Amino acid sequence: MNRNDWTGCVISFAAWLAISTAVPLTTWARASGSTDPLSLTAPHFVSTEQSDNSEAQETPASPKVSVKEIESAIDRGANWLIDQQRVDGSFGTFAGDSGITALVIHALANCPRGYREEDGPFISTAVEYLMSQKREGGGIYEVGQGLRNYKSSMSLLALRALDHDRTPQYAELIAQLRDYIAGLQCAEDSKPAYDSEKNRRAYGGIGYGGDRRPDLSNTQLALEALQAAELAEDSEVFRRVQVFLARCQNRAESNDFLDGTEHRSTEDGGFFYYPGESKAQNVKNPDGSVSYTSYGSMTYAAVKSLIYSGLDQNDPQVAAAIAWIGENFTVKENPGMATPVNPSRGQMGLFYYYAVMARALEVLGEPTITDGEGRERRWAQELAAALISKQSKEGSWSNPVDRWWEGDPALVTAYAIQVLSICRQQLKNTE
Repeated sequence: MNRNDWTGCVISFAAWLAISTAVPLTTWARASGSTDPLSLTAPHFVSTEQSDNSEAQETPASPKVSVKEIESAIDRGANWLIDQQRVDGSFGTFAGDSGITALVIHALANCPRGYREEDGPFISTAVEYLMSQKREGGGIYEVGQGLRNYKSSMSLLALRALDHDRTPQYAELIAQLRDYIAGLQCAEDSKPAYDSEKNRRAYGGIGYGGDRRPDLSNTQLALEALQAAELAEDSEVFRRVQVFLARCQNRAESNDFLDGTEHRSTEDGGFFYYPGESKAQNVKNPDGSVSYTSYGSMTYAAVKSLIYSGLDQNDPQVAAAIAWIGENFTVKENPGMATPVNPSRGQMGLFYYYAVMARALEVLGEPTITDGEGRERRWAQELAAALISKQSKEGSWSNPVDRWWEGDPALVTAYAIQVLSICRQQLKNTE
């Protein structure tokens, strides 16, 4: 796999991944990748009910998956992951990587067994590897490989997960990482400074850390980390990020980037990758304007980000995004990505989609989602069943549509464990 295919999204990362002061939450990871030629030419998104991957074929009734089945799948995945650790303590199928290493630590720390350093070298030497990548400016990342925000945010989340329910061991380093990540925001005090009007594509967002091009995926992961590190609620970071988030939503009333002339809103309430780019499709309209297709992973990522920034479920922006989620609810694909000529695009970033989906719905705190036909969908049951059906005999997961590093089973298995851990807790809470 080409490790330079990281010019966009998804957690990663994403994928999405935090832990609060009281309850272990789940992480994500990688960001969406490079521009797909199809996104520049394909017709406007047709809903999954109209595509070859028809949502109309999805069974309305929630599948029955027990907590024990979920725990068994988690254990199999965790044991497979532990066996893949590299000699230097890192994780990553193709090469050791601090972001994937942190993602694995976080998954193992937040799984039902709650692994910690004393449980074995699969945690202790993995932490040592992260420590070996500490940089003078406060971040954790390999020099010369980019992805500084992703790797630092994931490292913060991993260390915070390890410190959950015990005397904190990494508080000082977490504070350093918090300040480093907050400093990556494109804002008035950046060097050079960003203006909220002149720099509408960038202002308030956070990117990979080196390319100066913010995106919603990196921004949501940074917010996850900053929330876990208890950044002050009145921080200017949250005020600024609300501006960036608004400019990624297909809602003209709150999005001053979508001016109706050069950039046009689809008015569906969903979200896209950054102002001026959708990793689903950029659609050129007959009048010469461009519309940006909303898609699942970014809309779920935006919901939790809006809430972290200080909005609540009754805010019109949040409500519009939740409505989009209901209309497009599915565990079969990343909705919005597929096109009639290429339905397999719906599988791009599928496991990242699962990760941000689970985390956002956990943050919302609702056990069901009402879909476009008015059916109550028990998302934890459906999501867990979908993941268990995709697990290999060896216990790992990977995505056969290898985009955005989802052909790396170490990365994808960590995603899957995180999602199943959220689903397990949700089902236990509603039993």
